[in-house]
Amino acid sequence: MDIKTFIQARGGKATLDCHVLAKIARNAGCSAGTLYQIALGRRKPSGRLAGRISAETRGVVGMHELRPDFFPRPKRKKRAA
Repeated sequence: MDIKTFIQARGGKATLDCHVLAKIARNAGCSAGTLYQIALGRRKPSGRLAGRISAETRGVVGMHELRPDFFPRPKRKKRAA
């Protein structure tokens, strides 16, 4: 899930003054402005920040969604027949 959708699913508006965005940003160690730019796709987080955002969202927003150039999409496990 992308960060904007995550914020909206938690009752936020994904705007610069959104309380959900501000809480995630604060806990991830960045400004609300930085996270807002990331949510809009105007800025890419560093690998470290991508990890902190992913951790703050409990993995719902994956690092591969924030930085696919650094973190490949996890491979799906094959189901047993």
